Amino acid sequence: MPKENWAEVHFALTVPAVADRALQRSVTEVLSAIYEHDFLNCSFGGRPGRGQHNALATLNEIIGGKKVGWVLEADLKNFFGSLDHGWMMKFVEHRIGDPRILSLIRRWLKTGVLEDGIITASEEGTPQGGSISVLLSNLYLHYVLDLWFEKAIKPRLRGEAYLIRYIDDFIVCFQYRSDALRFQKALRLRLNKFKLELETSKTRLIEFGRFASKYAASKGRKKPETLYFLGFTHYCTRNRKGNFMVGRKTEKQRIKRSLSKVQETMRRIRHQSLEEQSRQINQILRGHYAYYGMAGNLKWLIKVYVAVEKYWRKMLSSRSQKSRVTWEEFKRIQELFPLVRPKIFIPYSQMKMYAML
Repeated sequence: MPKENWAEVHFALTVPAVADRALQRSVTEVLSAIYEHDFLNCSFGGRPGRGQHNALATLNEIIGGKKVGWVLEADLKNFFGSLDHGWMMKFVEHRIGDPRILSLIRRWLKTGVLEDGIITASEEGTPQGGSISVLLSNLYLHYVLDLWFEKAIKPRLRGEAYLIRYIDDFIVCFQYRSDALRFQKALRLRLNKFKLELETSKTRLIEFGRFASKYAASKGRKKPETLYFLGFTHYCTRNRKGNFMVGRKTEKQRIKRSLSKVQETMRRIRHQSLEEQSRQINQILRGHYAYYGMAGNLKWLIKVYVAVEKYWRKMLSSRSQKSRVTWEEFKRIQELFPLVRPKIFIPYSQMKMYAML
């Protein structure tokens, strides 16, 4: 389960036994049916019918159509490894009374982790690898963050405010800076109470929205700051009619990661047939387009496509015993075994449909 910037957050992956895995799936299905009625609209991760694209489209609609002037970009430090078991069980017991299910959850939370040949019992956190992990993580933040924001914070704010959360990554949009600052201070205290902590390197308050350009100009900057969320860089721009809109492009680190995966695959398949090479390369491209193929991002999909073309031609040239593969020869290869061209899967016309306000 790779996640960027987790190189410094080392945790062991717990893979349940086959029988235990099946039991976890069954319990997860039962609990999901119960908690799906409780979870709020601001939560998108690990829920049926909701995903990252819904969260991104919702962010687009909120910033583009609501009274938003400030955005708090936040991430939790070592979230999965920091969940307090005591609080977790209190949250579960609030809705679940069956002692058998409660006993199973306690056991799964305490599951030992095999690392470097040593089994260590878990004292905190939820072990990665089990189907129950995402549900428990969502449940924890449902009580710690979502409900608190909706019931305790929003009624006390001067202006509008909106929370968008995908597992432990979340964005909070505010109408007024004063509200954002008050919330940021209260958030740290709230998280500390439940043994959680903000990742300071990935948490910041920026002016972002309809009037951000004017503010940037007043501060001597040409452009407003950009916002990072779920693999995209979001920025303030205008459409052809001159109206404000939120633009988005693939984060640079995500592009590097995708291209590194392509290069790694090419090293592995360089002696295989052209048909097999194109099949495996296209598999990576399809996955990249399927996620990053959102409105306004075509330019950055094309950049990836062009880079992959160059990598493939270079790889074919390096294995050729005769000479370098020319672009004319490569074009003929592509006619027989074409690379999948970039495609936008969620155009502007469908953004409202994906949004969940």
